[in-house]
Amino acid sequence: MNERHEPESEPEKDIYQFEKAHAGPTVDMNEDEHENSKIEAVRLVVPITDDPTLVCITFRFWILSLFFSIIGSVINEYYYFRVNYGTFSIYFVNLASYALGTGMARILPTNKLTIGSYSMSFNPGPFNIKEHAVIGIAVSTASTVAYATDILTVTDLFLSHRINALGSIILIITTQCLGYGMAGVLRKYLVYPAEMIWWSNLVQVVFYNAMHNTDEFKTKKMIHGWSYMKYFWVFCGGMFLWEFVPQYLAPMFVFFDWICWISPFNMDIGSLFNSYTGPGILSLSFDWTSIGGSTMWLPLSAQLCNYGGIIFSYWIILPILWFTNTLGTKSFGEPLTAALYYTNGTYFDIAPYLNDDFSLNNTLYEAGPPVTMTPMYALGFFFSFVALAGCVSHIICFNGADIMKSWKSAVGSDDEDIHTKMMRTYPEVPQLWYAAFYIVMLGLSMMVCEVYGLQLPWWGVLIACVLSWLLTLPICAMAAITGFSPGLNVITELICGFMLPGKPIANMAFKCYGYMAMAQCMTLLSDLKLGHYMKIPPRAMFVSQCWGAVVGGIFNYLTMLVIINAHRDVLVSPEGDPAGVWAGNNPKIFWGSAQIYGALGPQRMFSSAGGYSFVYYGFLLGAILPIILWALSKKWPKVSWEKFNITIIAGGMSAFSNGLTQGILGSVIVAFIWQFWLFRYHKNWWSKYTFILSAALDTGAAFTGLFIFIFFAGGLSNKMVVKAPTWWANYVLPDGSNGVYANINRCGAANQNWTSGTLDH
Repeated sequence: MNERHEPESEPEKDIYQFEKAHAGPTVDMNEDEHENSKIEAVRLVVPITDDPTLVCITFRFWILSLFFSIIGSVINEYYYFRVNYGTFSIYFVNLASYALGTGMARILPTNKLTIGSYSMSFNPGPFNIKEHAVIGIAVSTASTVAYATDILTVTDLFLSHRINALGSIILIITTQCLGYGMAGVLRKYLVYPAEMIWWSNLVQVVFYNAMHNTDEFKTKKMIHGWSYMKYFWVFCGGMFLWEFVPQYLAPMFVFFDWICWISPFNMDIGSLFNSYTGPGILSLSFDWTSIGGSTMWLPLSAQLCNYGGIIFSYWIILPILWFTNTLGTKSFGEPLTAALYYTNGTYFDIAPYLNDDFSLNNTLYEAGPPVTMTPMYALGFFFSFVALAGCVSHIICFNGADIMKSWKSAVGSDDEDIHTKMMRTYPEVPQLWYAAFYIVMLGLSMMVCEVYGLQLPWWGVLIACVLSWLLTLPICAMAAITGFSPGLNVITELICGFMLPGKPIANMAFKCYGYMAMAQCMTLLSDLKLGHYMKIPPRAMFVSQCWGAVVGGIFNYLTMLVIINAHRDVLVSPEGDPAGVWAGNNPKIFWGSAQIYGALGPQRMFSSAGGYSFVYYGFLLGAILPIILWALSKKWPKVSWEKFNITIIAGGMSAFSNGLTQGILGSVIVAFIWQFWLFRYHKNWWSKYTFILSAALDTGAAFTGLFIFIFFAGGLSNKMVVKAPTWWANYVLPDGSNGVYANINRCGAANQNWTSGTLDH
């Protein structure tokens, strides 16, 4: 390989020399195997070698991260409004950026680009693994759908109020970046300890090392003597071809609700065994995106808690509520929906009850009939409260001692994790950077709420931030250890509902700032752990994530505007898109919550008169159950009581408040095969194949979705739309448009024209 190498540059002006000047010699810990991580999965896949001379922030980084950040933010925002939700795979970015990066290393000149007092070479040398990983981290940050676009979408679609471009972009960027300052404080407790695994990063570590053929990956061979990457491409290609069946040719295989075929026009059967608008009891999905590679490597105990909660809630509790018609469950037509209704089952629209400033007109509302929600939607709030309180209680009981130990020892103790010791080579990001960044974002947050009519006063932003500070540590610790965590969205809605009743926009803004500060802190901490495993300098991590957040937020906003302008009528319709393409379920859920907690207020929706006052007991139940389990662990210490995780169980019980429950049974099957049978009885095979196979299958499925989006679904041009052929597994509506399988009479009568199982009002 003929690669151009950068000659030594002047240290006072070359940005690359800054990294090299602070780097120590190459570190190889293979001689001290006893120094390896105490976590078995980490020992199996994360190398304990490092080359501190590798440079991360390069000209190639800026170009490739910008290019893929734009693509990722646009595609994920597009999917956000679709019925069949997909993702822009980071594995696609890793593969494509590797090809482009190595190509740029061959052809770019070694001339320098000078900006102010800094200069950088167009080609500093071979495209290295750390440079590659930092590009992926920047793109993954940019490719998340900014939570603030929900506020902008809801106010535009349902309130006919559009915030201007400057206010919208400031809102998006502040909500995306506010959590970064928090991460700077919490990294000592949520990144450095070995117990903070952040499971999804292990796949990335294997993938990057396999692509760059580093260390032991040079000698490891797969089946038939294949290299890691040949093995990856074979299974990636196979999944790419298969996914054309469920994603394009036969959407029936996404929602394979076979029990519905027994009695297709029976409302009871359709409501309970339909996985599109119901719980999908015993339904299958042959779409890998509904199952996901994480089922192959997340801890089995955590997965069993999650799926156990789902099955208990949606396969047991829901049918009981349905057949007993508890709280009028049948009156609403669909058992799982985020919409609000009058008590007679008629859809509720709040717009006529709002004042010009979008606050609730209490006189008009009180003069009309009462409003309610479906029982399962209310139970979703109850279980969310259980999960949040349970998270705090569980972490205090089972992990509090370890966290306090980390608090006291911080960095430099004798039992410090080997990867933390290796990262001492690199200068840390000063706390002042994080503090200054946080203060600037906080000031802009208060400004945008006061200036752009978001109904949330400056002190409301401060309260939202205080709430996120209090709860981020236990929530992120739960995510790092188990791979699952609750959110702050429900508790922030509840607090703001009591604090600022009758103001739905204020409720959305408070939720966004309170929840996203925690969520973005979690994202940064997870990426910092990936940098920890990959030995990426912390300052390079800081630059890449800030860069990705800004680029992604801007293009999220632009894409949102295009979609809203083109599909407004379909997105606001309660019936959705008859073609089954555009649904806008996520903004509808967001708006439904804003109506419950913001406009109507928890005082009305969860009063004793409304029948849903029991939801508050979720806090008490969630707080008590982990304490009971902790007490049992003291009585019978040989039993792993901490694995009965109330937070994860309750999270599963509230996971599908708006339907789309496909993939549960398939996920359980995959989890048992990989995390029980293979991990227990064939551990060598598991450690060798699992993570690269997971990456291959996820990448192949994501490639298919991207290919369909670009070439068949009009991603490049509406003139390029290619409809799948009509056959028994791909229903077509009378107007000639493709419909989702759930609309077929084989699984529920169209337009609610049931022949049996109806409820006599």
